[in-house]
Amino acid sequence: MSGTEESSYVTLVSADNHKFIVLKEVALISSVLRSTQGFGEGRTGKISLDMDGDILECIVDYLYYHYKYKDLAESGNIPEFNIPTHLALELLVKADFLDI
Repeated sequence: MSGTEESSYVTLVSADNHKFIVLKEVALISSVLRSTQGFGEGRTGKISLDMDGDILECIVDYLYYHYKYKDLAESGNIPEFNIPTHLALELLVKADFLDI
């Protein structure tokens, strides 16, 4: 791939160095992640986030869940997204930060 081609994936990296390769279209659901595209992160395709890997994993799961069911939201026929109870408070804080 040449330097001018744009990847359709981004790599989200947690504070404890867990890496998640995510479709760019999915990651850009977050306005915060979308805003990084004009900076170095947009050129490298790598976005470092100040959160642990277990939290980022749940965030990535939610982004894909949101992407998969976005067209069914109005009908109400979407399955419940389960959040591990022990992560709920921290997930709420990080999801708010990411604007998702």
